[in-house]
This record gives sequence, C-alpha cells and structure tokens, in this order.
Amino acid sequence: MGLRVMITGPTGTLGQELVQKFKNAGLPFVAASRALERLPEGVRGLCLDYENSLILEQALSDVDVLFFLQPFSAKMIDEAARVIKAARNSGVEFILRISEIGAQAGSPYLFRHLHGQVEEMLAQSGIPYAFLKPAAYMQNFLRGYREALMQGTLFLPEGEGRTAFVDARDVADVAFEILKNPWGFSKKSLEITGTRALSNAEALAIISNCTRRRLSYVPVTEEAALRLWQRAGMSPFESEIRLSLHRATREGSTDRVFETFKKILGRPPRRFEDFCREMRSSWIPHSEGLELSRQ
Repeated sequence: MGLRVMITGPTGTLGQELVQKFKNAGLPFVAASRALERLPEGVRGLCLDYENSLILEQALSDVDVLFFLQPFSAKMIDEAARVIKAARNSGVEFILRISEIGAQAGSPYLFRHLHGQVEEMLAQSGIPYAFLKPAAYMQNFLRGYREALMQGTLFLPEGEGRTAFVDARDVADVAFEILKNPWGFSKKSLEITGTRALSNAEALAIISNCTRRRLSYVPVTEEAALRLWQRAGMSPFESEIRLSLHRATREGSTDRVFETFKKILGRPPRRFEDFCREMRSSWIPHSEGLELSRQ
C-alpha cells in the first residue's frame, strides 16, 4: 500500500493536473475541496471546513502526506495555522506546500509576504516539509486573460516586466515526483520556471503568430487597473494581492529562470511556443477557426 496523500486545491489550475496524475497512476489519494461537484468522476472527495480545527484533525488522521495548496484570502494566515496545527496533532508525516518564488515574511509584495509567513509557521512546526515555488502559469493566458485576448487587447499594470512562465502540467509533474518519495526533498525550496522569461508583448506576439490574429499588450497604471477591478466588484484585499503580483513583474522581480525542473525530472520544461501551438484553438473565435481549418 502506498502513502496516503491528501490533495488540497484539487479543482484549480495545478490541483486538477495533479489529481489526474494520481488517478491515472492508480495511487491512493483523497481530494479535499469546498467544491466537490467539480471533482472528476471516480475521485474520492472530502469537504473540509478550514474554520473548524476538530474537523481538520479528523480529516487528516488518515493522511501520511499533505499537498497543501492554499488560495489567497483575508483569512489565509489563520487558516494555514489551523491546518498546520491539525496536521501535527494528527500525525501527518510530510507537507508539500505550494508557495511563491521570493516568498519571505516582510516582503514588500503582499503575496510573497503572506506565503513567507506560512513558510515560517510550517518550518517551525516540526513536520518535515518542502516548498514548491512555481512561476506564473502559462495557463493564465487560457483562463484569466482569455476574454481579453478574444477581444484582441490585454491591459495589465506590468510595464515591460518579464516572467519565466511555466506550464502547470510541468509543476504537477514535479509535485507528483516529490509526493511519491517526499523525504528525499525534505526542507528544500524548489523554484520551478519555464525555459526563458518573456514580456507580455513577447508572449502575445507568440500567440498571435500561432493564431494568425492581431493581439496587443497595453501597459496601464495601477490606478487604471484598480478602477477597472472596482467596477467589476473585486474586494480591496483581492485588488491589493493582484496589484502586488503585477508590481513584482513590473519591477523586475519575476524574470529569473531556474533549472530545478530539469534537475528533478531530467528533461527541460515545456517552451511557451510549444504550449501556444498546442492550445491555439483556445484563442481563435469559432468563425475564424472554421476559416483557418479550410486553408
């Protein structure tokens, strides 16, 4: 019998890829989610109440290894503290925490500061751990930015900053490798990036070339972005998190390329060009796609 693994965040960009890997491999795991209806058919799900320490301890009592992916929220630190305490009390043997490149308590970027605080809590808990720190996902251009790309223009407050975008499937490959034998990665911080850093203008030029559509990136000010998000009903906390993410890129803090992926898996990560060729139909309006298919 293999290690009993719990996967949190199983319906997100990374989590759903990891769930599929475990399912395909036939390895034992449980997916902990607040949206069990979104889990793939045949996946064992468990609804967790992050506000209730007793329920957390009961849920973790049969878990050897916890894959701990936590979305940003105003309650993030308190929830993380409860999860880590419950894991310790329940005898969880290892936690693989999804964090951020550059995470550090006291960072000027809010998203890194929060992840840094959780890292400190976990490091002091006595539970063996590793931190997996992916760059921004290539899938952002399929999901968060897709509507803007379908309109032809992407507006972001990132200036000419560059990002070493990584495919979430590659991050899932690394996570899967770690979770099969986690103690070989104990106390390690593993930064996972793509092969090179791209500006948004360069990324859109690649997508444009793949789709034969004219796409533009327009840098905007933080003030303009805030007005747009406020009109969309975004909360002040979420707005500040997003601003800190974009600010880090604009100020040159997301352009470093790491070789961690290749060292662990023995092959290079996917290139952005290959990702775009594979996903090209996602950015082509249906009518245009029909025309292209005839050429």
